[in-house]
Amino acid sequence: MIHRGIVLATCILSASCMASESNWNTYINRVVSADPVTMQALPAKIKSIGDSLDDKHAEQLTTAISMALIKEPVAVLDVTNQFKTSPDRLQQRFGTLMICSIPLMTNATMTQVEEYFAKAEPVLEKAGTPAAECLSNMRDTIDEVRQETAQNQAK
Repeated sequence: MIHRGIVLATCILSASCMASESNWNTYINRVVSADPVTMQALPAKIKSIGDSLDDKHAEQLTTAISMALIKEPVAVLDVTNQFKTSPDRLQQRFGTLMICSIPLMTNATMTQVEEYFAKAEPVLEKAGTPAAECLSNMRDTIDEVRQETAQNQAK
């Protein structure tokens, strides 16, 4: 068990874990599930690989973090808040502001976005003060998306 934990920690902190797509998918699944060890190591992982991620992988990671948000909002926000003050714009793309802006909507249908928001809103409300800013940002984002969708449908 200890060996497995060491291997996992090494993998999480190493860019070599991305060497194969199956390792990357395993990592993404750990993020989505809000695995505590993976989430705790996320800042170091992002600092080590953030600049080298292509758009596809960066989007996958951002979406995975937003999915983890609805499972463990306070823990995820504790991690993503670490990037608020980062001078590195590439690392900022994994920060709270981005995560709370419903990043999955770039490749999701409006129905999927609404389903995500329907799950996220009560979880963030229940999380209280630590999640209040995130919830406010998410509500602003969904309102903008709804207005834009309504305008496009009216045309």
